[in-house]
Amino acid sequence: MKNNPLIRFAVLAGLAVSGSAIADSTMVPAADWGSMISVPSSSAVLNELIYEFTVTPDQPLTISSTFTASGYQPGPYQPGFVSPGWFYVRQICSPDCGADGNVVFDMGKRYGWDFKLSDTMILIGDVGRGTEVGDYVPGATYTTTMTWNRAENTIDIMVAGGGGSFSRTVASSGRTITGLVFRGPNYDQMGASAFGQVSVMTQPIPEPQVYALLLAGLGLIGVIARRRRA
Repeated sequence: MKNNPLIRFAVLAGLAVSGSAIADSTMVPAADWGSMISVPSSSAVLNELIYEFTVTPDQPLTISSTFTASGYQPGPYQPGFVSPGWFYVRQICSPDCGADGNVVFDMGKRYGWDFKLSDTMILIGDVGRGTEVGDYVPGATYTTTMTWNRAENTIDIMVAGGGGSFSRTVASSGRTITGLVFRGPNYDQMGASAFGQVSVMTQPIPEPQVYALLLAGLGLIGVIARRRRA
């Protein structure tokens, strides 16, 4: 079924609708990053959450987050080309530029068919929306971990939950990252999805003064060592 050109066309159409939905956003304060927040469909007032932080291209970075997909399962002749949600990192060039860290949950049931678990998709992407890595279970909770390899400009992305674990390594643009963005369902009948438990792990870049102190300390150790030998 997944190799059927009609299904692939329908999936692309669904992704296009997901990307074109006009989303009103809300900033999530750091104090609430550990909470799960329900996000309604795209016609609601707020269906986009932004977790703001700044990480420069030379900083190590790992982001983890939790996503509970809408439990929506379409019936015969109901729309099946819909998404319960997707998320990505926001970069310095503009709020929506690039595609670093895209994780898309989508559904591609053919019109008129009964729903099957294989109609769902998890896509992990670098250019565009990504490559399908597996199926998601409606209503299940998933944990995503993204780890940047700055030396190779890649991201290792792992999605685990619903009885499965999926991973893919994608290219990274190497830009400064300014936050994590989550968008809710793009179809009213899907209800709400939930997102949260965000963790951003990085290390600060040492200031020049720190390097100077480190070199001075190493020099002092060398002097002391030479005196002891003498």
